[in-house]
Amino acid sequence: MAFRFLHLADLHLDTAFGGLPETRDRLRAATFEAFERAVDFAIDQRLHAVLAAGDLYDDTELSIKTEIWLRDQLRRLADAGVWFLACCGNHDPGGAKYRAPHLGITLDGAADPAPDDWRRRVRLFRSPTPRAVEVFDRDGTPVAVVIGAGHPAAAEERNLAAEFKRHESPLPVVGLLHTQVEGARAAEAHDRYAPSTAADYERLGYSYWALGHVHVRGRAVAGQPVFYAGNLQGRNPRETGAKGGYVVEAVAGAPAEPEFVPFAPVRWERFEFSDLPQSDSATVLLDQLVDRIAAARAGADDAFALRCSLRGPSPLARRLRSAEARGDFERALADRTGAIEVQLRIDGLTLPFDREVLREAPTVVATALELIAAARHDAKLLGALAPPELLVHFDDPEARTAHLAELLDGLDEELIHRSVAERGA
Repeated sequence: MAFRFLHLADLHLDTAFGGLPETRDRLRAATFEAFERAVDFAIDQRLHAVLAAGDLYDDTELSIKTEIWLRDQLRRLADAGVWFLACCGNHDPGGAKYRAPHLGITLDGAADPAPDDWRRRVRLFRSPTPRAVEVFDRDGTPVAVVIGAGHPAAAEERNLAAEFKRHESPLPVVGLLHTQVEGARAAEAHDRYAPSTAADYERLGYSYWALGHVHVRGRAVAGQPVFYAGNLQGRNPRETGAKGGYVVEAVAGAPAEPEFVPFAPVRWERFEFSDLPQSDSATVLLDQLVDRIAAARAGADDAFALRCSLRGPSPLARRLRSAEARGDFERALADRTGAIEVQLRIDGLTLPFDREVLREAPTVVATALELIAAARHDAKLLGALAPPELLVHFDDPEARTAHLAELLDGLDEELIHRSVAERGA
């Protein structure tokens, strides 16, 4: 029999969101909605279990309201015959002084509750020592062995994956852990907690590894059934796209491949626009951005928040540097697109300019451009212009000259853009 389960991670309940007040409220509600959708899915699909790979909540303490709500969701699962197995991460550590051991659910190593107690189908792995739990179907048939370990403190430096052992069983074996896997995509963007390596997983032969910590879903170890589910709901503009979990069917002796299922009710999206209309009309720019966003989101009907970056020359550059004007434009763009919030980034926006006019005008910029052009072909001038701190690491004159010449690449363009940007400020 296949072990059918849902792999979730990084719910981060009770996150203190930034942004506009209405956006904070919507995103806070979205984290709860996403988990409720996942619970509904697990029940409707009659899955055997939900595995949550750490960071159920965002702070080492969680609100009473959230604690009660979480217990209610876990009981919904258990009453429907669905197991819930979670491990502690760096945000929800399992040490005795933290909140996790006091949630009123079954902890690893504890005696099993009575057969009729809903807590019998709930397990929280909080010990750094891996423990195995046998999972049963609704009729009492064993369907899998889940082996998990948890972070006892908020900054776990040990390699917990290295403590897992091979487990001989006729059932599929699934590992559950919150970890930063060395070399995994996007791992460098997260703190190095419970660090592990590909070798830790390759030696064990488990059917699947349900991991958490990295907020980008995908395979964590090449050629192995080791996956990050990503976080359940995007929390900021860096966490773009659909968010949710993996549904998995694992069988003994074979690697399982998951299938993504979206659950997040709000999606963050980022757009970069560089081919801007050369008009001083804000409505012309607004219409163009609205059309481009609508085309990119064709067919999508979920709630979303936008970060839009504008780059290149625009006659509106000076006006948009006003925080008040930019806010008005953001609100208009949100109204026209239906976004719950729009963040406009204009760092790369400049006023239109004529390069030749800048080069020929009797200004400091023109003189600097002339020096840059001359230094490209005059090693002596290049050395004279370079700050001393750029020269101390080079004994070979040719190597030094080559290094300085490389630093000139793009310098004239950057100088022009900065000059024009300052004029437009």
